[in-house]
Amino acid sequence: MKFNRIALVATAAALFGASYANACAVDGAGLSILSNDFPAINAIQAEARACGAETEENADVNNLFLDALSASPAAYNIVIGANSTFSSSNAGGLLASISDVPGVADLPAPMKIMQDGEVKAIAFMANASHLMVRQDILDDLGLAVPTSYEEVLEVADAMKAAGVMEYPLTGRFAAGWNLANEFVEIFQATGESMFADGANPNVNNAAGLATLNMMKELTSRMNPDYLTFDSNAVQAQFEAGEAAIANNWGSRAAKVAAGAEALGGSITHTSAPTMGGGSAPAGTLWWDGFMFAANQSDEELAAAVAVAIESADAEMLGKGDNAGLTVWLIDGYSPTPAATGVFATANAGAKAYPMVPYMGTLHTAIGAEIVEFLQGAESAEQALADVEAAYVAAATEAGYL
Repeated sequence: MKFNRIALVATAAALFGASYANACAVDGAGLSILSNDFPAINAIQAEARACGAETEENADVNNLFLDALSASPAAYNIVIGANSTFSSSNAGGLLASISDVPGVADLPAPMKIMQDGEVKAIAFMANASHLMVRQDILDDLGLAVPTSYEEVLEVADAMKAAGVMEYPLTGRFAAGWNLANEFVEIFQATGESMFADGANPNVNNAAGLATLNMMKELTSRMNPDYLTFDSNAVQAQFEAGEAAIANNWGSRAAKVAAGAEALGGSITHTSAPTMGGGSAPAGTLWWDGFMFAANQSDEELAAAVAVAIESADAEMLGKGDNAGLTVWLIDGYSPTPAATGVFATANAGAKAYPMVPYMGTLHTAIGAEIVEFLQGAESAEQALADVEAAYVAAATEAGYL
């Protein structure tokens, strides 16, 4: 899709030149935005609604965005997503280039997601998993903050033996995307790459077995309903005093800490754990941001970009507790205590979640094929063979292999 720069400039001038009673400097009426559902993104979407845009927040966004962007015209003008969303959407030609849209050139460099020399998304936050643990409980039991998953298991056992909680350990093991992401992150701690020779999978090996076996050890200490737990559930467990240890998103840190404080406790935020004596953390680095549908008019694109820029600015940071909700990439952000875990995981050497077009295919295969292993219905070896077969079939059909 080619964009008319004159039309874009004219549209943007009209948008930015208006003044509205709702304190938004642009007019987003008629625009629609699909996003995930967690506190930092809720803050962004609130700003977009103030500009007149319609918003939908859905925790199942990873299963919705491709169909939403593939429609003609697209079902949404903007999808707020992350690395994984970007890779598959961009590979399918579903994202517009916004390099020539007014306002984009003035954005800070970290906010501009580039692909082949073009700006294809506007990032507004960084994210990573990190270990969250109830420090007050560790202190009461004389335990040190765990740094490896082996130590996490020991601490969870000690807390349960002391009668502190029945299931002190929890995690984002909901079947599907979340479960696959746990595999991806724990696999990182092995130091192995998930692909070899281009798009060929590299998980049906010793590193994959170590990953699955650690997942089995972890889930054996969790509430039996762990296959339903996403990050919303993990946060709620901490807030209810039903969990004390988790490797969870940095974007949940502030709410988890506030929940612990309400119970008279405190949270320590530290790097994602290592595994098997290695030094690599079980986590990946992410960004979340605005992606713009290719299947929309030039005028809609200009309006969508204007709303995005207006929604993710210093004014938003200054409202309520927004500044502490995540690690923002926005000018004017100063790190808060809740951001320490994300920085710790990054400083420990975590790599970015793979931004290759076939990663989504592998992610889907993992989420679908390892459930039976965790339920005790098949071996780890069979689960990995199933993952490999499912990925190879889908990747071949998609032209990656």
